Amino acid sequence: CKYNGTDLTVTQQQQEMVLVIGENIKVRRFARYAEGVSVPYVHAGGKIGVLVNLETSLSAGQVTELGKNIAMQIAALNPRFWDKSQVTQEVLDEEKKVMLAQMENDPKMAGKPEQVREKIVMGKLNKFYAENCLLQQDSVRADVFEGTVEAYIAHAAKELGGAITFKTAVRFEKGEGIEKKQENFADEIASLVKG
Repeated sequence: CKYNGTDLTVTQQQQEMVLVIGENIKVRRFARYAEGVSVPYVHAGGKIGVLVNLETSLSAGQVTELGKNIAMQIAALNPRFWDKSQVTQEVLDEEKKVMLAQMENDPKMAGKPEQVREKIVMGKLNKFYAENCLLQQDSVRADVFEGTVEAYIAHAAKELGGAITFKTAVRFEKGEGIEKKQENFADEIASLVKG
């Protein structure tokens, strides 16, 4: 692919940057969406990068601010799921199991009937969605919109006079996926002494 703003390919630009900076640079991860509007966002001085993909009847310029605010939400809270529909039954069962175990150990809850505890668990699962699912989270940009991200998208679509749907996103964090070599200092000394 051509590197933005140049006639060079990404590989050629990479080689140019290596010569200028004097450090080896490699493209380790990237995301590209062919459909919809993609909005990039870089957070914390380059430590976190987010690319949000929206399906919309509007122009890219009209949804850039919305996409950036959604990306900020992802950068700040790192949700496990985009929507509560993505949460598997396995995850829900595990959460339910943990919540019921916590209630068993709580003297106030242990004496409550099973039906009451089940209703309490259902309420706590709604809180789980609000903490772990992007579209169900309260917006971190309360100065822009108070409510969930899902409601913010619907509000923005209505204000702009078009349709907007959050499709997907990717979040990259500096150093993520790089395994650091763990060395046992005692074994290292022992091998040096034997050698």
